[in-house]
Amino acid sequence: MKRLFLGSVALVALGLGAPAAFAADMPAYAPPPPAPPAYTWTGCHIGGGGGYSSGRSQHFTTAGSRFSTAAVPFGTPIPAGANITDSFNLSGFVGFGELGCDWQWGVWVFGVAGDGNATNKEGQAFEVPLGAFINNRAGWISETQERWLVTARGRLGLTNFWWFGPQTMVYVTGGGAWAKIDTSEFLPGSLATQTAHFESNTRSGWTVGGGIEYAVGYGWSVKSEFLYVKFDNFTTFTNAPFATSIGTVAPREVKLEDYIWRASLNYKFW
Repeated sequence: MKRLFLGSVALVALGLGAPAAFAADMPAYAPPPPAPPAYTWTGCHIGGGGGYSSGRSQHFTTAGSRFSTAAVPFGTPIPAGANITDSFNLSGFVGFGELGCDWQWGVWVFGVAGDGNATNKEGQAFEVPLGAFINNRAGWISETQERWLVTARGRLGLTNFWWFGPQTMVYVTGGGAWAKIDTSEFLPGSLATQTAHFESNTRSGWTVGGGIEYAVGYGWSVKSEFLYVKFDNFTTFTNAPFATSIGTVAPREVKLEDYIWRASLNYKFW
């Protein structure tokens, strides 16, 4: 009996000690790491990039337009609304810098941005005869050049769109636009003096567009964007003298619109 009792005690002790020894050999429990926070577009960014700009321009006569020469310095009146040129293309490259801020609510992103663009966009066309009023414009060229462009815009974006995740945003944008526009008229190859006229104007207009932006991480994002810019028709060639030795048409109305494709790299600093 004594042996049986001692054996039972030993078995019980062994049974009680085995779980403790087994537990000592097991690694300590570690809870899973918390899920990373969802990406947010809220914050302010700075960036820059470049692209290509094209457009259309046209020159018209306007109220008070005259054909002036050295012999007739006060000019011959011309009816308003006549084509000085047909519509012509402008093209050039654009480089820009941008500063903006965004606020995200759910999948929607609301933002504001301003940018400054330097461009070498220009285009020109031969002037056309103005009927019975002027028919000796053969060889004359009118030119429109855009030197810089500034926009101030709002934007509305959507994340988690279609198969895109929270780090991709598609958006629409729109606002105001301002540009330095140079207008000139000249006769290439002429030996006569005073065969050109040039004026520079700062004009305002509006812009709409859209794009897609992707956050690559560490505050950086890449963006591709299209903007359409329309300027109000404006009157130029209003600064004397206009009377060249062989004639100029002044004042004149100028029409201009832009189509801009550009890409940029941005950094969210806050």
